[in-house]
Amino acid sequence: MIRPQTCPICDTELVTNAATLSPLFPFCSERCKLIDLHRWTEGKYAVVEPLTPEKMMEELLGDDPEAFEGEM
Repeated sequence: MIRPQTCPICDTELVTNAATLSPLFPFCSERCKLIDLHRWTEGKYAVVEPLTPEKMMEELLGDDPEAFEGEM
């Protein structure tokens, strides 16, 4: 069973197609969006894994390292 998508701030259940319809996604409101932004600016969230150039390329290309070479 697939769980419904909820707002990460207040846990309000979002409509099924919120990702395509709402400019506020993944939030339910402007208020929740601003609360999240405030938490980032206050340092309450952190990226704990260092992002190396190798990891960044892996994230961009997935499992196909030749995909990038073909675009150059």
